Amino acid sequence: MTDNVKEMNGLYPMRVVSNLTGLSADTIRVWERRYGAVAPDRTDGNKRRYGGGHVRRLVLLRRVTELGHSIGQVVHLSDQELRRLIGDSSPEIGSQVSLYAAIVEDYLKAIFEYDVRRAESILTRTAAILPPMTLTLEVIVPLMRRVGEAWNADQLRIPHEHIISGQLRSLLGALMQHEQPASGAPRIIVATPPNHLHEFGAIIGAFMAAGRGFEPIYLGTHMPLEEVAEAAEQSGASLVLLSVARDCEPGEAHDLIADISSLANQHEVWLGVPEQHVLSRFPLPVRLLHRYEDLDVALTTQPARRREKSG
Repeated sequence: MTDNVKEMNGLYPMRVVSNLTGLSADTIRVWERRYGAVAPDRTDGNKRRYGGGHVRRLVLLRRVTELGHSIGQVVHLSDQELRRLIGDSSPEIGSQVSLYAAIVEDYLKAIFEYDVRRAESILTRTAAILPPMTLTLEVIVPLMRRVGEAWNADQLRIPHEHIISGQLRSLLGALMQHEQPASGAPRIIVATPPNHLHEFGAIIGAFMAAGRGFEPIYLGTHMPLEEVAEAAEQSGASLVLLSVARDCEPGEAHDLIADISSLANQHEVWLGVPEQHVLSRFPLPVRLLHRYEDLDVALTTQPARRREKSG
């Protein structure tokens, strides 16, 4: 058994637990021996192996101690009681039970507090131990949903959004350096159309494409579609993924539909857009994607279609 990024047989080694919880290995050992915080299993070689419940409890204990409680005061509390303590002290943090949800909430807490360095550390250490698709579907996508909830609840401000966007772009760049696509991997252009500046959907799309074996070429936001077409032509990209999040301004939809249709006459285009969006009502010559699950299905089946065409 190796210290793979994936959970092996439901158990994590110490290195992974330390990364996931933000606790040092020494702290975890002390909390175990002195306070009985968790009781990990042992391998035949006497190495610790932790389950998801152990990791979640350590995250909860870390949060509570950060609020000023000593570990000796709270270690006897149940997970539910610990979550209640955290919720009473931090209204923006919900009662989450999954390991990945705990990571998301930790990250958002750091963002709300403008603790940029800690937020970035949470992202990078999580990316270091999770496969790209697990990172995307279990952490990044739920994070974006929580961002939307926080925005609607007036908890999130424009500076918060800019910090998150910047960190996700940086993370994507780092992943692209370490996750080299296979030779001949299909390329995909990812961008948002002109005057559309919300890039979360585009960034997630690029993450997911990388995880499914594509080589994403991320152009960013506010891209003239004729430039997108030229980039696709010159790069040999097999398709273009556009992300549209906000509603169209009065009179904008007509021009945008014409530009997207023109692009689709030259290249295969996928359009990620909310189901209620005005663009969903028109018979555009594109593949409409309303959910990230739809995108995952499209990415999974696309390579097979390409092989059938070339065969």
